[in-house]
Amino acid sequence: MTLLVLRHSRFGLIIILGAFFCLQLAAARQPRRSSGSDDGDDHYCHPRDATADTLKSVDGSGCMSTQAKQTKSPDFNGKKWKWDPTSKSHPCNIRRISHTELLRRYGEGGVPNLYPYPLVIYADDNGGNDNGKSKFVNLTTLDNLPSNFPPNFHVTLTGSDSLSSHRRTVPLTQYLREVLAANGGSGETLPNQLGNETWYLFGETFSEEWAEFLERYELPTCQSCTPLHREQNKIALSFGVGNIGSGVQWHLHGPGFSETIHGRKHWVLYPPEDRPEYDLDYASRHWMENTYPALEDWGDEDLRMEKKNHEEFLRSWNERTASNRRRAVGQMSGEEAERGPSSKKPWECTINRGEMIYFPDQWHHATINLEKYTVFVSSFTTEHEG
Repeated sequence: MTLLVLRHSRFGLIIILGAFFCLQLAAARQPRRSSGSDDGDDHYCHPRDATADTLKSVDGSGCMSTQAKQTKSPDFNGKKWKWDPTSKSHPCNIRRISHTELLRRYGEGGVPNLYPYPLVIYADDNGGNDNGKSKFVNLTTLDNLPSNFPPNFHVTLTGSDSLSSHRRTVPLTQYLREVLAANGGSGETLPNQLGNETWYLFGETFSEEWAEFLERYELPTCQSCTPLHREQNKIALSFGVGNIGSGVQWHLHGPGFSETIHGRKHWVLYPPEDRPEYDLDYASRHWMENTYPALEDWGDEDLRMEKKNHEEFLRSWNERTASNRRRAVGQMSGEEAERGPSSKKPWECTINRGEMIYFPDQWHHATINLEKYTVFVSSFTTEHEG
């Protein structure tokens, strides 16, 4: 069941579906461990698409090989990490679709309610209000962000462990300095740093000042992202800033979107039945370092099935009856008995500047920021069948 946190402000009733107010019951069940196309402009990243460290330029989308090898980056004691957040060759096995192709498939409403699989949506010539997006990008640069708020504006930071169990309040300008100066000026969060000691701006941006600022953000194109939904406070926005390697450990909650405004952000996801194992006390990079490298790569059959799932949903959607749409969502949303951690690597993709990911309802996911100044906005929706 999705957790709802309700607050009142002069902007009305705000429904908060934050990643930091995720289903803590599911997280609490984790064991404690010490270590661990033929139909438009959409694309997949197949092994033949790129060599180990070469960017495949399909359409400017940054599509990478699912078999791309990870380079190793040194820590500050001369050690080399197994998973390098600064690499430009992270795999992507999630369906990538242009904004134009999204509208061609599902109409002006965009992403259907309760879409059952992750999607990465990238802008093209029909990418929406480009002028509005450019203004918001400019507002959120490192130099400009503090000027959107009162002098000495304070922000509430949370720990990066799975339960976001700690809070800390500091001036926004201080947090930005700390982000850039982390670990000797590298602007990097290391995999061996405890999550409750790794401070992160996200999930606590629901004050009146934040609400006023986020009014300038253009919502994703989805059937639950209309101006009416916004007016009725049926969609909640959360703003985030992180540095290299920062991010939140595995968690789950209701559906929504996350758009990268500056930098790059890597997402890893599993369907509801494939609950991953992880250490509650660490942030997501710890899992990428200690568990991810030992998992099995996706093969051609995995990629084929992932594409087939999207096409089957589209066919059901095109039948245009509510009953068929409900059946399509129910049959494809992972309504299976929990089977525990998968031996395969997760659904994953790097979300570049100007791109967004749709995360389905109750999918396990974790995130890792890849650049020194990574800015993103998440939109938590209230979706219903039909």
